Amino acid sequence: MRFKQLAFSILLIFISSAAIAATFSNQYVSFELPDNWSCKLEGTEWICVSQLEKQAKEAIIILTAKELGPSDNLQAYKTHLSTPRTLDDGKGKSVTSQVLSVKENKINGHTWVDGMQLGSEIPSYYTRYLATTKDRLALAVTFSAHKAHYTKYSQDFLKGVQSLR
Repeated sequence: MRFKQLAFSILLIFISSAAIAATFSNQYVSFELPDNWSCKLEGTEWICVSQLEKQAKEAIIILTAKELGPSDNLQAYKTHLSTPRTLDDGKGKSVTSQVLSVKENKINGHTWVDGMQLGSEIPSYYTRYLATTKDRLALAVTFSAHKAHYTKYSQDFLKGVQSLR
């Protein structure tokens, strides 16, 4: 009898902790957020960061959506993400990003272009790009983290990617 009560208690704890995961959702897309993260609309982009001050500078998720234009298609996104970007390193020196991967990825029944670069948005940050079109919209979600902290966020980012809808 005691074993059943213990097993039931553990099951309740597991279920309630699994239900705590936050979900970002707007009229275009939804995905699972890491614990202690929140999102806010800044101009035309949703910016998601940790609410813990120390972690807020380590990683960021950005979502943007716009009306579909003539150059918005999966092949154009693959071409764009296959091209290294050049950035200013903040010290007046140009730095070229490193393209790590670009592929099509089916997520929850929908095809996304899935790319990864180092130093494409901010020097020393890995950024995973997911871009797609749906109906009359072009959507992009980026998951970025400093290379010294990327492994700390990689599982949270993977959950976010796998939960994209």
